[in-house]
Amino acid sequence: MNSMTGYGLFEKRNDDFYIKIEMKSVNNRYLDINMRMSNSLIYAEESVKSLIKSKIKRGKVDVFINFECLNSEDVKIDVDYKLLNKYIIISKDLEKNFGVKSDISFLELMRDPNIFKSQKDDFEVDLVKKEILEVAEKSLNNLVVSRQIEGKEIKKDFKKKLSEIKKLTDFVEKRAPITLKENEERLRNRISEYLDATKIDESRILTEIAIILDKLSIDEEITRLKIHIDNFNDIIESEESIGRKLDFLIQEMNREVNTIGSKSNDIEITNTVVKLKSEIEKLREQVQNVE
Repeated sequence: MNSMTGYGLFEKRNDDFYIKIEMKSVNNRYLDINMRMSNSLIYAEESVKSLIKSKIKRGKVDVFINFECLNSEDVKIDVDYKLLNKYIIISKDLEKNFGVKSDISFLELMRDPNIFKSQKDDFEVDLVKKEILEVAEKSLNNLVVSRQIEGKEIKKDFKKKLSEIKKLTDFVEKRAPITLKENEERLRNRISEYLDATKIDESRILTEIAIILDKLSIDEEITRLKIHIDNFNDIIESEESIGRKLDFLIQEMNREVNTIGSKSNDIEITNTVVKLKSEIEKLREQVQNVE
């Protein structure tokens, strides 16, 4: 079981270039990959995304690729003057109309890879792409390990919460027959108050009581809730993407607990239902972190 939150980093340096790739992931309903890199490396984007998709199924993944040429003699620098001019025009416009001070410095502009693009003339595209993918794979592996480590901690938390839910469910299961017996006695007493004992058809009364008690029975809900708890425990042992399965189970557990609460008129069961809802809500919040 993996978390959707993690971090991975890997760097490579040789005589010609330096590559640094960072990957950060957070919770998201689907897989959303955002690439941050120089436009000169755009040819590697889809390959890096495909690599990530092969190992991650859910989460918002931000990828930062930094590629620098180290042999300056063979490096050429391209400047996007049109974009630079737009920056300057906007800066002056903001200063004139809104009083925002124009303090753009050359060093700050140099950090923008969309304006200043450096590349080595004899770098082959295929070679650079291959190197980027190698570094990306190692960064991704570190990200996956990070998500696995956090996933183990989430699993421990799940087991703790499931244990508490099981304990509360066991209490409801033990209390349920007592509640039914109490309801039966109340029904008998109420019937006796309104009917002349000599005119009571005992078999008819027993049938009516059985029908009412069957409607009040929570045995099926308790059984299904226990099955859901067992299924939850089984699913979190999986190495696959399980977040959506757990989402569904949480909904089913809530449904059973709500039905138990609506059927029962016993104060102890009602109080336990409140506790069950609280624990299941804690599970639901934690499930949002699971891949």
